[in-house]
Amino acid sequence: MKPPTDSYTALDSLAGIRSGIRRCLERAADADRLGVSAPDISAWSVQDHLEHLLLSDRIVLDWVVEALARPNPATREQSAREIGVTLLAHGSIPRGRGPAPDFTLPAGLEGADLRAGFEALSGLATDLEPRLAELDACRLTLPHHVLGHFTPAEWLRFLHLHHRHHEAIIRDILAA
Repeated sequence: MKPPTDSYTALDSLAGIRSGIRRCLERAADADRLGVSAPDISAWSVQDHLEHLLLSDRIVLDWVVEALARPNPATREQSAREIGVTLLAHGSIPRGRGPAPDFTLPAGLEGADLRAGFEALSGLATDLEPRLAELDACRLTLPHHVLGHFTPAEWLRFLHLHHRHHEAIIRDILAA
C-alpha cells in the first residue's frame, strides 16, 4: 500500500494518537458528562465511546510493540482491502453504525478505570516515539475486521483517525 500522502508520517500519527489519548483523559475526568447520551446520534454514551477507544488502542498498540520485537519479513505478507486504502488516504472514517469487533465493545468500565487505562496507553505511545524508523520499515501486518491488513505505521494512522472520528461523535452527543 502506498503512503496516504507524502507529507503524512508515523510521527504525525503518533502525535495524533497522543493528543487523542490526552483528550480521552480529560473526558474521563469529567464524571458529570461520562453518562451523557444522545440516541439520535449514537447508541453509545460518552463513556462507551471512551471505553471503545481504550480497548481498541490497547490491542493495537500492544501488537505494534510486539511486531517491532519480531523479525521483519522481506515483503509484506497481506494487504489492506481497497476500503482500508481509501480510508487511510482520505484521512477520515465515515459516520454510520459500522461494526465494532466484540472485543472492543464497551462493558461498563468506571471512570477511574478509563483514566488508568489511558494513562498506561499514554506511556506506551510515548515509548514508541524513538522507534519511528522501525515503525515505518515494519512489514508485519495485523488484520482489521473490515479494512484488511495494516502494518504498524498504517495502524497508527488508523488509530489517529479513529480518535478523531469518536471525538467528533462525542462532541455531537454533548451538544445535543
